[in-house]
Amino acid sequence: MGTRRRADSAARERRPPVVVRPAVPFAPDVEIPFVIATETDVPDCQVEWEPHTHPVHELVWVRRGVMRVRIGRRLWALPNLVGLWIPAGTVHSGRLSAGAEFHASYFSPSTCTFLPEGPVSVRIVPLLHELLVFLEGTRISDAARRHAEGLVFELLEPSPHGFDLPLPLDPRIEPIVSHLVDHPDDRRSLGEWAALTGVSSRTLARAFLASTGHSFGQWRQALRVHVSLALLSSGLSVAETAEAVGYDRPSSFIEVFRRVTGVTPGQYHTA
Repeated sequence: MGTRRRADSAARERRPPVVVRPAVPFAPDVEIPFVIATETDVPDCQVEWEPHTHPVHELVWVRRGVMRVRIGRRLWALPNLVGLWIPAGTVHSGRLSAGAEFHASYFSPSTCTFLPEGPVSVRIVPLLHELLVFLEGTRISDAARRHAEGLVFELLEPSPHGFDLPLPLDPRIEPIVSHLVDHPDDRRSLGEWAALTGVSSRTLARAFLASTGHSFGQWRQALRVHVSLALLSSGLSVAETAEAVGYDRPSSFIEVFRRVTGVTPGQYHTA
């Protein structure tokens, strides 16, 4: 069996049942009784959250597996130990891979000192992870809790890499986008797509730039890396993942992956 067929077969075998959770953990009219609260879950099947909001800020991250979060026209794929800060009131939906170690921390807006302007990726350094998990405990003294919360606010900082993918809404390119999201290994050029769609390559190029801020090639590279995060976390090798997302040579995939994420696929795969 060829590498691509093995990758496709492995992906099908790993496709778990999906549970949809219409979750809103806090009623909007209830006073928030904490500064930071954390919860942990390890679902045995894929989980999806319907679009919803919280009256508190939320920080979500995974230690294994992949979480995807959609906010408006942007889709985040969160690799291990990179979190997403979701400001209070932000409509978002999500998907969590089966067996992922999922963490969510909630921050009271009235006491939070980390105030980015919008959703932002956050580096979950080991100390920050341990502090947030520590705050999940119910038998913590008030002094210890205040000390841990203060350290958390000192450690929170945006990640230098966004891990988000802009989703074009332009109807002229939507068929191309939908196809490539499902088939990231498709190597057709923009000229070939122009011939298939009946729209000039110049018009398609302008539509991608206007909708995403990136050229077609840059957007497709970001999509391939975005998809590869889930494939690597599912257990595929770097070589299998590279071919599954359309690269003839693993070295080309490794270079693009490192440029987008800041680490090599091997470093991510063994994290």
